[in-house]
Amino acid sequence: MDMTYLKKSFAFIWKISPLWFLASILIRVITGLLPLAALWVTKELVNAVAAIITSADPDYEHAFIFLSLELLIVGLGSTLRHVSEIFDEQIEIKLDYRVGKLVSDKAASVPLSYYEIPEFYNHQERISGNYGNKLMSPVKNVLDLGQYSISLISYLSFLLSFHWGLMILSSIAAIPILLMQTRFGNEKFFLLKFQTRKAREANFLNNLLHDRQSAKEIRLFNLGQRFISNWGRLFLENNHEILALLKKEKKVQIILDFFTAVLYSLSAAVVIWLLRSRSLGIGEFVSIGQAIKGSQSSLNMIASNLARIYEENLYIEDLFEFLDFRDERYTLSHLDRSTPFPEKLQNGISIRNVSFWYPDSDKMVLDNVSFTISPGEKVAIVGDNGSGKTTLVKCLLGMYPVSTGEIVVDGMNINEYDPSTLKNSMTGIFQDFMQLPFTVRENITLGDIDRDDDLLMRKVVKQSGIFDTIQKFPDQFETRLGKLLGDGEDLSGGQWQKLALARALFSKANIIILDEPTASLDPLTELKIFDQFKQITEDKTTIYISHRMAAARLADRILVMKAGKVVEVGSHEELIARGNDYYDMFTSQAQWYA
Repeated sequence: MDMTYLKKSFAFIWKISPLWFLASILIRVITGLLPLAALWVTKELVNAVAAIITSADPDYEHAFIFLSLELLIVGLGSTLRHVSEIFDEQIEIKLDYRVGKLVSDKAASVPLSYYEIPEFYNHQERISGNYGNKLMSPVKNVLDLGQYSISLISYLSFLLSFHWGLMILSSIAAIPILLMQTRFGNEKFFLLKFQTRKAREANFLNNLLHDRQSAKEIRLFNLGQRFISNWGRLFLENNHEILALLKKEKKVQIILDFFTAVLYSLSAAVVIWLLRSRSLGIGEFVSIGQAIKGSQSSLNMIASNLARIYEENLYIEDLFEFLDFRDERYTLSHLDRSTPFPEKLQNGISIRNVSFWYPDSDKMVLDNVSFTISPGEKVAIVGDNGSGKTTLVKCLLGMYPVSTGEIVVDGMNINEYDPSTLKNSMTGIFQDFMQLPFTVRENITLGDIDRDDDLLMRKVVKQSGIFDTIQKFPDQFETRLGKLLGDGEDLSGGQWQKLALARALFSKANIIILDEPTASLDPLTELKIFDQFKQITEDKTTIYISHRMAAARLADRILVMKAGKVVEVGSHEELIARGNDYYDMFTSQAQWYA
């Protein structure tokens, strides 16, 4: 077993709370020695009671002292156990927070292209949730291993003082238990790893069935039973595999229980032989029986803990591998990214021979794309669905690193700019923009979380055309939206669209991208919104993305994309005059705007 990741978990917990470590070690050393003290007290107490029964002048004081000691040992053991549980719960909460934050930081900071790698997404799902317990468990098991080892040595030393055979018989039982626990622990982990994809699909279907947003279409298309059937099939398949492994494990366990019973019977035979061969007091007889049971119990716990440590070490390895995950194809750490992104464009944006394909895919999504955008220019990128428009925008926003070629802003490769200033200087609205169940204020100000400007917030809601709607709400800007987190106000698709526009305008970005955010609206409403957007972004560099022509006539220049390539560039009038792809697209949609 590779101990590298187990050592990392020890170091991680030590960094958070060295006091917990020291206290846990002390508690487990004392707890490990208590069984030996209990054996000795039991032996003396039983002998004292036997003396009281058989003596004409009984000594009650002697028996009372050992009875008091036994109660003290029981009380001390119970107290230490409860104190340990409190300490463990405290550190688990801290770990849950710290590790959860690390995982969330990782998920939020990796390139967007990582989410196109199925293994990365499955990996994240596999390690998610209950981080504190999962990271803490193997560390606790190692400490428990020390406690049970101390108890075992105590028991075996006690048995050895009577006969070496008792010690040997008590030790043998642990070997097959250890092998079984290790084998099945390994199988359980890899079964969980194998089942992650199916479990994700089952959870997705289950969430769909309980989601307010999807409830309409499920009923409209009568999909309820279909989704329930698919969820049931995946759920039962996964649990059938788990049950099959459990049955196999329990069969082996039954055999081992018989084996342990045989060893216990042999130990009993040795005790009977000792009774016949030499004088044993009643206390010695009782304490030997307890020591045999205790040693076998300690051995079983040691074997179980070793197996659990092995199984949990696999999880820790999985966790740290996720936190350390890097795909060198999309890593830019070799670049000096300290140059701030320009607050206002001077020379403009140049896309030079840019090609892009998704991780582990041979399909070219962008194919040798080249064009320029001048400062303050309004550019429309149009084309059919799947032509590469959205991928191009994600590359431009720095979300996807280009596969070949480069994107240059004011003479410098976009990858060489400070990522935080780049994000502050470029913003966008996507087709699937966030509809957050927060207050109106929060929905808008999330466009720039560092800016606290009430006047600007009111200005952008007026510009976006949703001010009158907000004024009608009982709490106006403090009104919660949607029904997910409370009884909030519902917005129509167009109203959400205007709110998303206000969020983008609240940002101090000078480059704004609209990636088909109005696709769900009718063409005339879309045209009005684009026209309005042009007016309120007059001093900003703007890129409109659409497969409809509403934005095209409002742009200074139009790029037409097809199968990942830019096939035409020009103004509306120039492209109409050429009579090629743009002309065909525009004339086919002209009746929408008549």
